[in-house]
Order: sequence, then C-alpha cells, then structure tokens
Amino acid sequence: MTGAELFVSELKARGVEWISTLCGHGLGPLYAACQEAGVRLVDTRNEQTAAYTAECWGRLTRQVGVCAVSSGVAHANAMTGVVNAYFDGAPMLLITGAGALRTAGMGHFQDLDQVALAQPVCKYARVIDVPERIPQFVHEAFAAAVSGRPGPVHLTFPVDAQEAVIDVSKLVARRGTLFVQGRKVADEGVMVQAADLLGKSQRPLLIAGTGAYYAGAEQALADLVASQAVPVAVPIWDRGAVPKPIPQFMGVLGAASGGPRLLADADLLLMVGAAFDYRVGYLLPPSVSAQVKIIRVDVDPARLHTGAAVDLTIEADPCFALEQLKRECARRNLAPHTDWLAEAQKRRDEFKAKILASAERGNAVHALDIVEALQATITEDTIMVVDGGNIGQWFHQTCCDRYPSRYLTCGASGVVGFGVAGAMAARVGFPERPVILLSGDGSLTFTIAEIECAARQGLPFVVILADDEAWGITATAHVKQFGRAIASTLGPIRFDLVAQGFGARGVRVPRAAEIAPAIREALSADRPTVIHIPIVGGMPGE
Repeated sequence: MTGAELFVSELKARGVEWISTLCGHGLGPLYAACQEAGVRLVDTRNEQTAAYTAECWGRLTRQVGVCAVSSGVAHANAMTGVVNAYFDGAPMLLITGAGALRTAGMGHFQDLDQVALAQPVCKYARVIDVPERIPQFVHEAFAAAVSGRPGPVHLTFPVDAQEAVIDVSKLVARRGTLFVQGRKVADEGVMVQAADLLGKSQRPLLIAGTGAYYAGAEQALADLVASQAVPVAVPIWDRGAVPKPIPQFMGVLGAASGGPRLLADADLLLMVGAAFDYRVGYLLPPSVSAQVKIIRVDVDPARLHTGAAVDLTIEADPCFALEQLKRECARRNLAPHTDWLAEAQKRRDEFKAKILASAERGNAVHALDIVEALQATITEDTIMVVDGGNIGQWFHQTCCDRYPSRYLTCGASGVVGFGVAGAMAARVGFPERPVILLSGDGSLTFTIAEIECAARQGLPFVVILADDEAWGITATAHVKQFGRAIASTLGPIRFDLVAQGFGARGVRVPRAAEIAPAIREALSADRPTVIHIPIVGGMPGE
C-alpha cells in the first residue's frame, strides 16, 4: 500500500466521500488513490473556491470538509477559505501537495514552508514526514478540527511520502480510529449563579452565536427562551441556531442597516457561543448599559476570557448549559419575562415596518422584490446561500422569523465571493434538496468561472443575481459620508450571457413579477441557472 492509498483509506474511515480540489504539482498520487477508492474529486478553477467549498461543507454539516491543492502559491490561494473557517470555527482539512521531502529547503519546485503559513489560523498543522505515521497524523488532524471550538487544520503531503510503499503490518499508529468528542457539562454551582442572575433580571437578552450551532443547541435554546420568555438574537453572519419560527426570535444583531433597540436596554446578556466583537459593540457602553450583567457560555476556555470582563463565565457545551439552566429555572419556578418579551416584539415589528417602508419602489426592480419572490418560493428543504452586501442586508432584515442552519452566509469574517463554492458544496452533499444562491454582482464575479465547473460536473443550483453595478454596501456608505461613491461602482455585464458561455442556463429578468416564476423553472433544471436581475435601491433604512 502506498502512502497516498493509506491516507485515502483513513479519510474514508472518517466518512469523507468527496474532496474539492484544483489539480497541480504534488497531487498526482493522491488523485489516483482517490479515484481507486471511489472518493469523488470535485474540481474547481481557483484554489479559493476549493477551500471555500470545504469550509462551507463544514459549516453546513458540522463535519470536516476536505480540500486538496497543489504547492506554493496554490497553498496561499487556498488560505482564503482556511481563514474564513478560522473566523467562523468551521471544521475543515486543507491538504497541500509538495515536492519531495529529501529536497525540501533546497529550492525544489515551489519550495515553501506551507505549515508555517497555515499555523497561525489552524488548530493543527504539520508535514507528513513519516509515511508509516499517516494514521496518527490524520487522527490528530480530525480530532483537532472537531474538538472544543471547531476549526481548520492542515497537512502538507510531500510527493515522496505519497509514493512510499508501506508495510501496513509495521504501522506505528492504529488505523481508522474514529474520534468522538467529549461534551462538557457545566458546574452545577455555576448554573445556580446563572439562574440567580436571570431571576433578578427584568430585561434579559440571549445572544446565540455560532458556538450554539456547533453544539447542536437549537432545541435546548428554543426550550429555554420559551419557558422564560427571553428574547433571542443572532449576530449577523453567525451560524443559525433558530431553525423554525419562534416568538422569541428578534432577528440579527450588528447589521450595517441597524436593528431594533434591544442590546442597549438589556439588563442581562446571555452570550451563548457568541463572540465579543463589533456586532455587539464589544459589549461596551454606549452599545450596552454600563450596569448590564453578562453571562458567557463557551466550550473553549480561551474564548471565555477575550474581550470585556463579564459577571459569570460558564465553560461548558452550550447545549448542556442551556438544558441545565432551564432545569434550574424550573426548579425555582422563576417567572417568565412576559412584559419585556412583548416590548421586544413590538420594537422588532416596528423596526421591520420601517425597513419595508424605506424601499422606494418605482418601475425598476428593487432588492425587496427579490426577497419577496424568495419568500414565495423557498421551502423548509431549500438551502439558501447568501453572498453579498446590500442584498444580504435586505434578506436578513426582512426574513427575520427564523435563522436556520440551512441559511449559509459568509460567516463571522464578513467575506464576499464564497457563494458559488457554498452552492457547489450544498449540491454535492445534498443532491435531492433545492439549492439557491442569492448574490450581488460584485460577489459573484470573484469566482464566476466556477459556474463552468458546476455545469460540467452535474451540479445544478439557482443563482439569483441582484445587479446594482456597484459594490453596493460600500458605495452607499461613501455617498452618505462623502457625497459620492469612490472606487466602488462597476460596469454593466450581461450575466445571463456569461452563464450561457459557461454551459449553464442564463435568464435576464427585468420585471418583479417574473422573478418567482423564473426561480421555480430554474429549480427543475439539470444545470446551474443564473437569473440576472438588474435592481435599484441602497441598503435597508437608507
């Protein structure tokens, strides 16, 4: 057995069925081993896309997404997706080919310390320098990717290690050992303190971050906020932890287009798997009250002590912590915060009404027309990928009755340009479910050539392209601050014709009434479809 064959067998033992990739130096033996073992290779035209596809799979499924790229600058290109996984805490493995170990550091082709480049943003990174230890290295990488706060990992795989012939009877590590993450329960005494703070609170607010999603805490979250009548919000771009409509859900925090006044008036904040960042005003006045009490729940002890000091830290799996808190509240028979929840709902509804009223609709299509067409066509099975500034703001502000995990956004990094990769990941992994990518024109052009890869490899999805011929969110901000857009406008492109040139379907929709029918028709197509919709209008509330 070769090193590459052993490596692929270890991936298969961990449930890996496909790898996103871009061919090049140092990948040949790995490719052959994948083909022999029946591991699908989903090829791309840009290493960024290969890495985005893997990290999007990690964010959609909580499983380790895997990508493979060639050496040197290809590795650097793939780091874009790895950095996105780092921001979001998404489990993914970047495999990078390399020249032979024996000539590393001597100036062989694309000689680069790829591990050093990856280490600052990876939970685990190393060179496979001893082929007989491949099972150990794969185990360590996968364990690191999913333990605690998930995140990206990296393995550089030199070509001579791939080609090495290995006597499997002499391996120095066990093969195919699956890693099962232990889940930490909160200390009961700490939960007593948490219930004390909640019982004394008049205006609590629960902020459910990405950590709640990776803990699988959706039901525990819904049960707690229902029993105690606590409003809940999600920082914009975090993973969804509210899969179905609940009356306690207030929408997103930290949107560029604002939100209802909740954070500043809360007297208790329950930060559950959420970051202390700009989206919550760093939890400093005036974004929050100077007297606010803060409880922080996170499985990662390092993250518990970043940012502002808090009143109570709970190092635990967020799902278990929420279940424990609900039980403690029930034991004490704490009264629900009914009046505050009603006030929060009123503020939420008034803010949404203001957003809807801000849409100046004329004869041209407005972003809100697109969102309304989506609301009429998406189902509980639809995977929605949202990639863009202005159009993303409209979507999040008006579709605020839930925030399910099947809504795939850019993540905490706020990056644009990942959308086609996200749609490809969703289509490969969920072949029976509808997949829709809502994108801005600037975002789509980052990786538009990947439409050809999707069409050629039988990966149909629907791209709804809101085209305002600008980096809209930036142009809007420039006009507001400087009275003019600066280096943020774009020229016209016939995206429908571009899509056709890539072997996909392309449809131009100039009228609002045609959007929903175009979506329904595209969902039944056997190729990707780009629905090109020229729009007017800035951000919500402008």
